[in-house]
Amino acid sequence: ETEFSLLGHACVAVEAPGGRILIDPGTMTPTIPDADAVLITHAHADHLDPDRLPDAPLWAPAEACEQLGRGTAVAPGETITVADLDIEALGGQHAPIHPNIPRPANVGYYLGGLLHPGDQYIDHPADVLLLPIAGPWVKAAEAADYAQRVGAAVTIPIHDAVLSDVGRTAFDTMLTKAGVQGYKRLNPGEKFTA
Repeated sequence: ETEFSLLGHACVAVEAPGGRILIDPGTMTPTIPDADAVLITHAHADHLDPDRLPDAPLWAPAEACEQLGRGTAVAPGETITVADLDIEALGGQHAPIHPNIPRPANVGYYLGGLLHPGDQYIDHPADVLLLPIAGPWVKAAEAADYAQRVGAAVTIPIHDAVLSDVGRTAFDTMLTKAGVQGYKRLNPGEKFTA
């Protein structure tokens, strides 16, 4: 079992056997705690805040490592061990936003039953899916279809800092009515076990 908590937008703290792993501490994360390791899915500011990154070993797509001037490059298809936890790297490229906007590399992470896809719908079995629900690339109906394809027992919304409280409620209602299995919103900092 893997314990984790959401810290805002797409940032997740995972309590691994060897310490805390942070995934995607970005500019929309209100508070970024210390960590023993950091995983970055892609080089967009809402997932990567260079000015507030913990001073810890970091894994990310090569272009994010180059941007930061540090870190270990990770690519889809690789398995890495971070904080004594085996992690599968998945994905490939950020979902399309607009034809005029370049798509960075995107690496999703599957660890301890938990799937964090970054900004791409990565089809991979999971016990718990962290589901991006809002942003310039997201369409709610496609998010619902993606969650149903993954078929996780629990689906937790992430990537929603651009929504108001009313907007979150509307998206939660729509995704539940669309049949997303085990849909559950976590409060910031609330712990959950995969």
